[in-house]
Amino acid sequence: ALVAKLADEYKAAMGILNSGAMPSPRYLKGDTPREDKLLESAYALVEKLDRMPAILIPLMPGRVEGASVVDQASMWGSIVQAVWSFMLALRSRGLGSIWATVTSRREKEIAELLGIPFEEYTQVGLFPVAYTIGTDFKKAWRKPVAEVLSYNRF
Repeated sequence: ALVAKLADEYKAAMGILNSGAMPSPRYLKGDTPREDKLLESAYALVEKLDRMPAILIPLMPGRVEGASVVDQASMWGSIVQAVWSFMLALRSRGLGSIWATVTSRREKEIAELLGIPFEEYTQVGLFPVAYTIGTDFKKAWRKPVAEVLSYNRF
């Protein structure tokens, strides 16, 4: 029942809770190859999330709103490695997850649902955990290194 309620929060964050209709691909700008697949995947989760055997919502102590860049970088920098290691550990066991950030739009509602003291913790994301269907994974498109890396200068 709790997973189903979290699924409803995901739907609400995606803007489809009450309508039941999938939004048009208005988010697509066409700038990123396979962007349509990313959006397709996000909406496919809507139909499956309520059946996930487990959902992880990592928490960071404190809130990032109003924090300095140094404090925010320290907070995020402390949790990213833990979440990435968790996802790698899942993969080694035939399980998988995704890092859903859209639920940050519903962070207060999710905190209330789970009894998380909202003013004391920041939710990192929502990570549904399940067995994968096959192992034929494809790399996500990334910009060429030359476009995102500079040496000694910007």
